[in-house]
Amino acid sequence: MGLTPLLEIPEDINRYARYNIRIFYKPEYLNAGGSGKARAVSFMLYYYRELGLLDRVKRITTAGFGNFIRSVVALLPSVKAGVVPVAYMADVLINENRDLVNYLSSKGVVINGCADNRCPTGNMEKGKAIANAHIEAETDLDESTLFLDQHGIFKPFDGLLNAAGYHYSLAPEILYQTEESSDLYYVNGEGTRGSLLGVAAALKKRPNTEILALRQEEGGHLFGLRSLTELGKSDSLGEVESLCGDVYEVPDKEAFHTMHQLWEAGIPATPSGGGYIAGALRKAVELRKANKEGTIVTLIFDSLDFYKNILSAWIPRVLGQALDIDAFETLRKTAWSERKEHISRLMAGENELFKAMLT
Repeated sequence: MGLTPLLEIPEDINRYARYNIRIFYKPEYLNAGGSGKARAVSFMLYYYRELGLLDRVKRITTAGFGNFIRSVVALLPSVKAGVVPVAYMADVLINENRDLVNYLSSKGVVINGCADNRCPTGNMEKGKAIANAHIEAETDLDESTLFLDQHGIFKPFDGLLNAAGYHYSLAPEILYQTEESSDLYYVNGEGTRGSLLGVAAALKKRPNTEILALRQEEGGHLFGLRSLTELGKSDSLGEVESLCGDVYEVPDKEAFHTMHQLWEAGIPATPSGGGYIAGALRKAVELRKANKEGTIVTLIFDSLDFYKNILSAWIPRVLGQALDIDAFETLRKTAWSERKEHISRLMAGENELFKAMLT
């Protein structure tokens, strides 16, 4: 898990690189399960295991759009065998992404649909999926079900564990990899707010650092970013945003267009990855207008593994063109191969970043 490289966006996408405004990204799709969620899941599972709270657990329930449960599936067998994962997922995702549903089912995941289509959310009125998972966990009297509340709504401490997974793994990597940079700008989506809070709390201790938050526009389809309505107005949202210098709203068209640019450069970005880079490019424009230099760091958070159905439906609607299946499959296979190699080197103790940070 973790220890991903820091890679630079090519100059034909970031035309401000010539002015010493450089944009880097962490390829989080290299993690087990195909996304940065592995950082949070590994921390949460480790914590519960070390306290002996997994001893009697037979099921783990959670709610989300897919990346969290994929990480649970990838990491759980090495923590405790024989536990059944139970996922609460929005009907919109189940209907649009049968490949993901079929994959999870093949791994023994029990999937429950949520008709509110806002799973998950910090808005208590619309977070029915989270409520369902919570109720099921609470009514299991023999304590054989563990509910992992990555959003921290019903179990606030789980929300802190979620953030801690990024605070103690992703943040130190970024600090090490940018230690020679003067002015640092970090761009992160709001989502469940775990990665944003965990990394921002660490980076804010470093001088000359600004945090930029991302959310999608209302009605967007970036699957990884949330709109303000989906996030829900809450004290926690306000507290997290208080760490940020600005909050950018990213429309579908900007994110999907940037994703296509990244594809042409051989970078396997998803729609949310396109949104993250679009936010970084927006900050680059601001720096250039202010005649400033700086290093901008962001993430490509998840993999293309199960996006074919979604992109086949939404690229024509957003960009007015068909999905290039050949290009998609080439990038998907490349990312899968890179992830396999990355995990293999981690397991063998041959990760270069790990060795460098140790010394």
